Parts: sequence; C-alpha cells; structure tokens
Amino acid sequence: MILKSAVQVLMLLSVMLLVSSPVFGFESLYSDIKAARVGDIVTVIITEKTLASNSAKISTGKETKFSTSGEQGTGGLDFIPGFSVSAEIGRGHEGSGSTERRGSIIGRMAAVVVDVLDNGNLVIKGEKEILINDEKEILVLSGIVRPEDISTNNTVYSTDIANTQITYKGKGLVSSGSKPGIFARIIGWFF
Repeated sequence: MILKSAVQVLMLLSVMLLVSSPVFGFESLYSDIKAARVGDIVTVIITEKTLASNSAKISTGKETKFSTSGEQGTGGLDFIPGFSVSAEIGRGHEGSGSTERRGSIIGRMAAVVVDVLDNGNLVIKGEKEILINDEKEILVLSGIVRPEDISTNNTVYSTDIANTQITYKGKGLVSSGSKPGIFARIIGWFF
C-alpha cells in the first residue's frame, strides 16, 4: 500500500515536470520569467542624463605705425614749408563663446522583443503616447539587449541597451507656443 502511494506520487511529480517543461510551451513555476522570444515584453527603466559643453576664446590684434617729416626749404625753395606726417593704424578683435546643453529623461516603459539575433541578443522597440489636456507626448525607444542584462523581475536599464535610440517629443499648444513664429524664423535664417 505504501509502495503503491509512493509510485503514484512519483508518477504525479513526473507528469508535472513534463507538462511544465518549455517543450510543451509552459514555464516552470520555479523559473524566472524573462523576455527571451519575439513578442515577449520587457520593462525598460529609463535613466538618461546628458551634459555637453563647449567653449572658445579668440583674441587677435595688429598695429601699424607710420611717420615721416620734412624740413622747410632753403634758398630759392624757402617757400616750401616744413611738414610732418604720422599715422597709427590699429585693429583688434576679441571674442568668446560657450555653449552648454543638459538633458534628462527618467521613467519606465514597456518594450517588445521584435527580433532575436544569432548571438541571442534581443532587439527591442517600445512606444508610449500620453495625451494630457490636448498636449500629446510621445516616447519611442529601441535598441539591443543582452539577455544577461535583463534582471530576474524582467527589467533592464536604458544604460545597458546597445544602439539605444530614445526620442521624446510633444505636440500641442504648449510645444507650438514655445517655437518662434514664421517671421522670426525667416529673419533668423537671413541673419
């Protein structure tokens, strides 16, 4: 009787292991659920901060001096007065300029695996669109992820994505109101 129960338990465990194997399309209850195939979803934690600066300074100068003089004529040429001419010409330029640009995007979004490369790396792409008070914000992300960079809770940091392309743009009254008008853009184009 005890032997029969033990055999039944072993058969039940064998069936459970067989059914939960990936061959039948089921994941084990004890395995991590991580994106690995086309169509799987991975959560991307976006933590992008950029800072770029550039500065230049120039200083040039040139100075030219010229002078000549002549004495009054003597004898039959005493009608020629004495003269003196001098001139100084100088030119200088000093200029400086600097630029600094900062950017920061922090957030979370889901991306879909669109391809699996021969080496096992995953090509992902995600798009998020938010509409608030007629102002549309669109965030698009794509890149290549190594499976080992995906954590056990199926998340990956944007800094671990290769060939990352992140586009963030807005459409609506606020974004169009912050752009210069057509007249200002034409003047800026000429000058």
